[in-house]
Amino acid sequence: MIERVRTGCDAVDGLLDGGLATGTITQIFGEKALGKSIFSFQAACSAAASGHSAIVLDTEQSYSSYLVPYRLGGMSKRFGRDVSVLDVKLERVARTGGKKKGVTRGELITAIGGTLDRLGISYTDAHLGPIADILSPNFAVGVPSKDPSVFVLQTPDVVDLLNLHGVDASKEVSSGGRVELRLRQTPVFQSALHQVIRETGAKLLIYDSISAPFKASFPSTQDLPARSAGLAMILSHAQRLCVEFGIAVLVVSHVSIDPIKAWNRRPYGGVILGHDAKFSLELTKAGARRNGEAEEIEREESRSARTFWVARHPALEDYSVHALSTLDTEGFH
Repeated sequence: MIERVRTGCDAVDGLLDGGLATGTITQIFGEKALGKSIFSFQAACSAAASGHSAIVLDTEQSYSSYLVPYRLGGMSKRFGRDVSVLDVKLERVARTGGKKKGVTRGELITAIGGTLDRLGISYTDAHLGPIADILSPNFAVGVPSKDPSVFVLQTPDVVDLLNLHGVDASKEVSSGGRVELRLRQTPVFQSALHQVIRETGAKLLIYDSISAPFKASFPSTQDLPARSAGLAMILSHAQRLCVEFGIAVLVVSHVSIDPIKAWNRRPYGGVILGHDAKFSLELTKAGARRNGEAEEIEREESRSARTFWVARHPALEDYSVHALSTLDTEGFH
């Protein structure tokens, strides 16, 4: 039986038959400044308030800078309890033999730099980083608490994000200027993310956003093969985590807009994300138009009004159903 993780937003929980479905991936996409990250943080706080931890992969580094400082108080008031938000530190570690503790990436850089200094060899930090990454390909993860909390992992770099999912890869630029991903070994399922979910007992995993690291790493159309391959490996790993741990996965995505037909908003990630996300919602301003046709929505005239559209649902036609919501200091209602 499919369980649901409530988001605390009645509009969304109603559209999704009670909340985010466990065992599968749900996507939410939309234009900037509509509140996608606020909604994601709200879903995480809702899970923690109900006794289940949530894990947020913060690729835009927005949680510690503004979401937590400006929104945590309102969320705690909303759900009637103090929600704990904890940072999980990711550190690359070189494995050692026997029972000796692994050597961290920072320790490697210091040791390599010291050796080069003694030999009188000139170098820069740009030389040491790639060497240390090769020698320390895996993350060591320390979970700071076992209590139900929102655990935030900052992963702005696409290579680090892949590594977190058990994919040891490097980013390289070809002679023609194309950005490519090179696998160093076969991807593994017993990843650092697998460990974090197991140790925290999390019920919800959030990617906020899946778009940012790929946009930064693969800016050109000639980079699409690497972008598609990287995204496919991450989503495949996420789907396996869904099945093994019975968790819900929420993926936040940006949009691509047709300059000729502004109403044609497509989620970043294309068919790769489209296939993996069994539920998909588009967030727009209330009264937005679809397919170039004026569709008047009865709503309160307010800058805080939003509409959630069902872009994909196993039992509904695309964009056949929508729900209205408002956004205030306590999140979406």
